[in-house]
Amino acid sequence: MAIQSQSTVSLPTSVTQSTQSLLNRKVSTEDSLYHICLTIQKRLELLPQIRPYLNLAHASSELLSERQALLLSQKQQLSQQHHRSVGSAMSGNSGAAGVKNGLDRRISSLSASSFNEDPEASSISVEETVVTFSMGILPISMDCDPVTQLSQLFQQGSPLCIIFNAVKPQYKLPVVSSDDLKICKKSIYDFILACKKYFTFSDEELFTISDVFSNDTEHFIKVLDVVKTLMDSAPQVLPQIPVEHIKWSNTDRGKVVREFIETERKYVYDLEILNQYRNQLLQRGIINSEELYMLFPNLSDIIDFQRRFLISMEINGQVDPSKQRIGALFMHSKHFFKLYEPWSIGQNAAIDFISSSFDKMAGSDFVIGNKLELQSFLLKPVQRLCKYPLLLKELLQQAKDSANYKELELAWEISKSIARSINENQRRTENHEVVKKLYDRVVNWKGYRIAKFGELLYFDKVAISTGNGNESEHEFEVYLFEKIIILFSELVQKKGNSISLKKKASSASTITLQHMSGSGNNLNSHGSSGDSKLDLRGRIMIVNLNQVSPIDNRSLSIIWESPKEQGNFVLKFKNEETRDNWCSSLQSLLRQIRSESLKSSNSDRSSFSSNTYYPHYSMNSINSSQNRRISDVLPKQHTHQSFENEYRSISENYRTSIPESTLLVRISYQNDFYTVLVEVDSGIDNMLQIVKRKLTHVGNISKIKYQDEDGDYVMLESEDDWNVVKDMLRESSERILNVWAHA
Repeated sequence: MAIQSQSTVSLPTSVTQSTQSLLNRKVSTEDSLYHICLTIQKRLELLPQIRPYLNLAHASSELLSERQALLLSQKQQLSQQHHRSVGSAMSGNSGAAGVKNGLDRRISSLSASSFNEDPEASSISVEETVVTFSMGILPISMDCDPVTQLSQLFQQGSPLCIIFNAVKPQYKLPVVSSDDLKICKKSIYDFILACKKYFTFSDEELFTISDVFSNDTEHFIKVLDVVKTLMDSAPQVLPQIPVEHIKWSNTDRGKVVREFIETERKYVYDLEILNQYRNQLLQRGIINSEELYMLFPNLSDIIDFQRRFLISMEINGQVDPSKQRIGALFMHSKHFFKLYEPWSIGQNAAIDFISSSFDKMAGSDFVIGNKLELQSFLLKPVQRLCKYPLLLKELLQQAKDSANYKELELAWEISKSIARSINENQRRTENHEVVKKLYDRVVNWKGYRIAKFGELLYFDKVAISTGNGNESEHEFEVYLFEKIIILFSELVQKKGNSISLKKKASSASTITLQHMSGSGNNLNSHGSSGDSKLDLRGRIMIVNLNQVSPIDNRSLSIIWESPKEQGNFVLKFKNEETRDNWCSSLQSLLRQIRSESLKSSNSDRSSFSSNTYYPHYSMNSINSSQNRRISDVLPKQHTHQSFENEYRSISENYRTSIPESTLLVRISYQNDFYTVLVEVDSGIDNMLQIVKRKLTHVGNISKIKYQDEDGDYVMLESEDDWNVVKDMLRESSERILNVWAHA
């Protein structure tokens, strides 16, 4: 009799269902690996000759659970010692402890401090702490999980032969009980050969000996599929037993736990669907390996982890709420949630790829046959990670009197941190695309280099005022980068292809800005097309910010100070959450700048307003036809200070005497100063030749640098560099260029 070995464990009848029904399918205990193993275990107990092996498997599984608890305890103790947060050390030799001591370790092994991921903090890796098929620490009333117990049963070899003999008594296999690994493997080998010979399993449908001893859930399921198929072929010997109905608690906490477990089952089921679709693409060779990873990064590892996570949740759902260890589960799982990082980063790219290439990925026999449904499946991992904080918050509210409240509280913090990390990865990916578009949208960058702004943090349409109650607000597109806040006004196309400002501010208000600001990805929702041209209207350097503080419900007050000027302005956002994100980011940047300043100059913020003169360029108000800006340039080397002091001595009469078609280039070389006149229309080669000719007597000049508006010293060596310099001077109405020459 030939038996089809279609998987009956991980993904029952999924191929025959439509994609829509898969998305909406209600998942029950029959789809849970935990309950499937419980049911198989009960069916096997009907065979008297296999019961001793089940008892032995239970004992070995219990030892593995204790070992996992011990490893977690040791890792935490070592981490605490590394960070000197806890002075007590764990007893070094607990291997001979009995079950009672093991249970005590479960209670204390994860205390109110989370795992530290520093590899130097412990010689035990997080992966080494997973020795069972469940995550975390079992509740005190549970000895082991049924999945690990069945795995230990199959590794004995003899039980597989007993199952085969019960199903096919006419082809009996020898049953040799031994703890010798070679004999166990020989029994497994006999079982595999018999299945292939008498049940016509193909090599692809069968498992290998190494699969039996693997700690991977995928390999275990392959073994379980074959065993279950054999058992189902002999219902008269091993009758079907319905999965036991769970009696959920009707308390508020019980309802939250039920929702947690049922939604987790559905999530794991959806991952199985996604994995089956990936395997279909892989087997057909439809897309290459890079595209496959882009669509399903770390999917195999994620499924393996989430199966274990669900097994632990199922176990906790079976015990009294006072004994649940859901918090410890999250503390153990913290490291494994990092598997999702490439998923969150590449999600937008995956969706775009599906939109353009799904036609070649479709097939009538594929488990997923619709573009929109595939996109929905790909969104589920990120959605699930963002759901955990909500579920844990509800659970926390119902567990205030629980002995494990601290664990749950830490689990909630871990889940929020994971969700923030996911959102941050997605925001950075989206912002990267925004910056690329922004480069082309701005009509005139006025000498600024977007590559020097640092990372784009936020961007949004923001109403800005000076805080004067008599002054009206004006809306700008504001971009917050790591080093600068920048303001733009949208331009509209007029007839004759001329461009004008879409909205001009009145000349009554004056705001001086020093740093560019990023948006919060809300521009489109506020009416911007995303492709319209922009006019740079103002900027403020982060280094010039003095104070950032929230006011009202959704406004942010910013006080700035430069060597020559000071002022304040108010940003009004669309909602309080956006305001808080900007406020937190700006305050973090300020702390970082002040910390770096103290380290580099051994002085406090007063050094920014010292008597030393720094070049300062200003423009008119952002509300006038010409933008107002402040460039607070801090020289990197003390030797430049004398040059800056001499720069002050140039009289206004001398400045105005410079011809309009000419620039005065002032050269600093080893504390000496030289001046040359260079035509504005001349090229970089001509300018460099004039400078080097002036310094012929000092030898060969190899480098010439200028100081840009961010205070950085930039090599002047290409035509593009020269054009940036001229734009910078033209924008600030300056006729004098300061350069530093190096031999």
